[in-house]
Amino acid sequence: MNGGSSNGLGNGAPPRRSLSGTRLTISRNNSRSSSFASANGGLSHSHHGPSNNNNGGGGYRASQSMNSINELASADASSSEDQPTRSSRKTNEGGLPPIRWIQNRLDWRGSDHMPQFCHAHGLGRVATLALILGAVLAVHALIFLQLHLHSRGWITISILDGRHPPLTPERIQLVYQWVLYVVALTAFHTLEFFTTAIYNPAVTSADSFVINQSMAYTTAALVSWIEFWIRFGFFPFVNNVPVSFIGLIFLTSGQIVRALAMITCGESFNHLIQQTKKDNHVLITHGIYKYFRHPSYVGFYYWSSGTQLLLGNPICAVCYSLASWYFFKRRIPFEEGTLLKYFPDEYPAYVASTWSGLPFIWSDIVTAQGDGGTTPRGSNSANHQEVSFSADGFADKKIS
Repeated sequence: MNGGSSNGLGNGAPPRRSLSGTRLTISRNNSRSSSFASANGGLSHSHHGPSNNNNGGGGYRASQSMNSINELASADASSSEDQPTRSSRKTNEGGLPPIRWIQNRLDWRGSDHMPQFCHAHGLGRVATLALILGAVLAVHALIFLQLHLHSRGWITISILDGRHPPLTPERIQLVYQWVLYVVALTAFHTLEFFTTAIYNPAVTSADSFVINQSMAYTTAALVSWIEFWIRFGFFPFVNNVPVSFIGLIFLTSGQIVRALAMITCGESFNHLIQQTKKDNHVLITHGIYKYFRHPSYVGFYYWSSGTQLLLGNPICAVCYSLASWYFFKRRIPFEEGTLLKYFPDEYPAYVASTWSGLPFIWSDIVTAQGDGGTTPRGSNSANHQEVSFSADGFADKKIS
């Protein structure tokens, strides 16, 4: 996890994507301004409606009549409300050089000379990502089908008979797990895009795939792959099939919960952190939000933890779970403090009737004595975006 932004989120760095959603509705007949990432992540994950942040200026651009991607890029350059295109932003800093190189490729840096690729709304960029994800998903789904048919005895694949030294039964089982993991990973990113495209088309762009979430997200994925293939090559016996099955249940459940959060929010869901409340914003408390205050966080938490259980990665399973939990433990009080500021009458009752959805993370909102108002415990300022919470500070800004 990493991040930070100039939105009262900690370190003043430019906001980036978060695997999060927004949870304030806005009237459909009003023009939308642009505002991941949704953590995740912009109060990330489940809270706000559209704002004038980045994501390629989604709603703002969707409301314009543009005839070409060149005009779109030109509009971006002249709009003070929009962030720079990904390819023109400051090069990623920190991390190992190979990871920085990969992240710069994922961010499409250096594509300024290609109109259909230099911007998140470029059709070339969308088509390329869709093609890659679709191809990888299809290949691994086909491999899984063949493995399954072979295990049932319906087809015979000689290399999988267990008599070839490189592919021992333990390694064949690991291949099963890897294939399912890749299917789940590509399906997740594909569904992020298509759910956004169907239920919030005004802000849909190539960034809606959330592939270029952050360098930390990329690093975490690469580390998990390295751990798996080291085990595959040298320690194939370090595996637990029942635990992998539990991981499959976790990630499937997490995917469903996250999708329900995005669908429930509809046009209010955004992968970008939301900063401002509009006059016509309404707190969403129905559907999946009737039970969980942060269903998008819940979905991502169990999905990400489940991927590592599925792979059978003992180290990354622990690290993913602890890092995600620690991030949300700091993140949720900040978001709830902001929502309390926006909805001082509605939000306390909503908090009292729901669960955050994450283990051992409770709300810090209490009823103040004296004036009958409500405030986060430990507040020393009327500005809840800058308040210090008694149990959980906040610095980072998005899921990674």
